[in-house]
Amino acid sequence: MSGAPQAGRGTRRGPAVAAGRQHPEPARCRQCLLAVAVGLIVLVAAAGCTGPVRSDDVYASKAAATARAEASAVQTALLVVRQAGERRLFGRTLAQALAEAASDGGDVQATFDAIQPPDHRADLLRGQLDELLDPAVSALANLRTAARRGDIAALPRLAAPLHGLGDKLDRFQQAHQ
Repeated sequence: MSGAPQAGRGTRRGPAVAAGRQHPEPARCRQCLLAVAVGLIVLVAAAGCTGPVRSDDVYASKAAATARAEASAVQTALLVVRQAGERRLFGRTLAQALAEAASDGGDVQATFDAIQPPDHRADLLRGQLDELLDPAVSALANLRTAARRGDIAALPRLAAPLHGLGDKLDRFQQAHQ
């Protein structure tokens, strides 16, 4: 027996390979993957490079949008905790939902913190918002950790600070939009 493939052994090959030629598709696929990877790197780098905002009004608008987005992550976590307390959400789904809320909350804060305030007045606004974002992100992370550990009983206690923070974030957003 020679090294030639035999019929019926799962060695079907296209005409280009059977004729001894290389199929060009793998090289093209590698080029496409490389192009996509480079594009994603450029996109991530551009998103992370947030320059200064030129006016207080624009900065206040971004702060309001940040408060709205953080309030959304907080409300999601509160809903998930309530559903878990009512025994409507369990295990992996519970842990995943709280992990996503925590990730979203952290991403919101990181994105806002990357924006350079235009002046002292904007610095004060940033400080006010950070006083809300920091404990919200911390509470969301604590919920994620408890859910991953299966400590469902601790969720209501860990979520308690979020009730007031959600309301404060909503008021901040309304005041600065």
